[in-house]
Amino acid sequence: MLIPKTTHPNLSPASALRLGLVGLFDAGLIWLIVRLVQDGSYPLAGIFIALGLVVTVSMSLDRFRAWRWLCVGLSLALLFVLYPILYTFYISTTNTGGGHVLTRQQVIDALERVQYVPEGGRKFSWTAFESPAGEYALWLQAEGSAAQWVTVGAVQADVQPGTGSFGPADENGIPLEVEGYRRLERRDVIVLLDRLGQMEFGAPPETIRITGLNAAATTQARYHYDEAQEAILDQSTGTLYRPAGGSFVSEDGEALRPGFFTGVGLDNFNRFFSSAALRGPLAAIITWNFMYAIFSVLFSFALGLLIALLFDNLPGKRIIRTLLIIPYPIPALVSILIWRNLLNPDFGALVKLMQAIFGSAPNFLTDPGWTRFAIILINMWLSYPYFYIVSSGALQAIPTDMLDAAAVDGASLWQKFSRITLPLLLQIVSPLLVASFAFNFNNFNLIYIFNEGNPPIAGTPIPAGHTDILISFVYKLAFTSAQQDYGLASAISIVLFAFVAVITWLQFRYTRVLEDRH
Repeated sequence: MLIPKTTHPNLSPASALRLGLVGLFDAGLIWLIVRLVQDGSYPLAGIFIALGLVVTVSMSLDRFRAWRWLCVGLSLALLFVLYPILYTFYISTTNTGGGHVLTRQQVIDALERVQYVPEGGRKFSWTAFESPAGEYALWLQAEGSAAQWVTVGAVQADVQPGTGSFGPADENGIPLEVEGYRRLERRDVIVLLDRLGQMEFGAPPETIRITGLNAAATTQARYHYDEAQEAILDQSTGTLYRPAGGSFVSEDGEALRPGFFTGVGLDNFNRFFSSAALRGPLAAIITWNFMYAIFSVLFSFALGLLIALLFDNLPGKRIIRTLLIIPYPIPALVSILIWRNLLNPDFGALVKLMQAIFGSAPNFLTDPGWTRFAIILINMWLSYPYFYIVSSGALQAIPTDMLDAAAVDGASLWQKFSRITLPLLLQIVSPLLVASFAFNFNNFNLIYIFNEGNPPIAGTPIPAGHTDILISFVYKLAFTSAQQDYGLASAISIVLFAFVAVITWLQFRYTRVLEDRH
């Protein structure tokens, strides 16, 4: 009877090394994912899970060998493209904001570190000492009791200068030196006061903390978390705080700070669409946002095309082109700040020139209409070189025989431009116009650097300006307002992303700029 041989796949040393490296990568990634889940970073953990699947499958299975070349690109796309989108959507479903940026456990740990001086707690004057290893100790004195020598975690009571390791005393009864320690001068203590104030000297249950430049006292933990009741007890007053809406709240409505972030579902989106406080400024902001994007693209393209037509056949056009694109390589930050100074109502050169010629000049920083005009003017200055370059190249691609035939038929210059040159030019540059519209719709730099979205809209409970666009309004809402409402700002960002995506798709769809033309 013949017994068939058992065959084993041949595993080359290179394959074994590759699989071993994949195993080490997965082990480290699993450890990281577990830590992220424990910290509540669920979006990042989900991205790393997807990244691990991409790397493991592509690097382990031969059938997916072709994907190994895309592995790095896909991983970077997951981390730097997909993750910010997912994280923004995650934040939009939470109450994250000022006072609500920590997890619940982090808030509990922070509150349990808060100390207070209980009734009957002892108070001391103190003198600090430092060891060569950077460890600190305190010599404590209290009226009517012997001195104490305390370090972090230990107490030595009833100590006397001139005995044991303690040197002779000064006129205040404080040792001039202690074996293994250096007495700190007042100038040293002032520098270290914040650091010393965060340290707990002595041993529980009564620890000693520095409460001032010359004062220390026995302290106890003020707050204690009761797991059975899932509440925090204020041991100084006996008040019980239960979790509600991202904070620990007492029965009379007092909330402890800081709070913690928690899920709120679609409440932020509902606030965005239904809040009367948001509807007023948002209507003006959205209207201006469209005007800003449309006029910026329209005027910049028109100026760039006009210059391309006027200067295309002049002698020395290379020098002219070089001069015309000067605004293009200059950093936008520099150009915007220069324009802001030129239009400053107090010392701006252009304002002074207008006052000398016309007798007065508009206020380009405080008048809403003129501020918007200035922003569009600056954006046209920044953008026209780009459209000049694009238009110059596109004009070269337009066949001249059509123009020659139109001239033979007696067409005027305007007829040749409006019926031949412009339609053919738009077919070439339409994708760039759509992309420029999407860019300007979210062009935060110009709005914020020039005037921070000001002048402000009067009577609004939230920060909003007459020249704010949606993205600058979201920035103010998240980072400069008193509430720092990251959740609402993220919800608006998601809506804005979807809004721009739909507009861009419709523009591409109805202008047919992506369709093949044969």
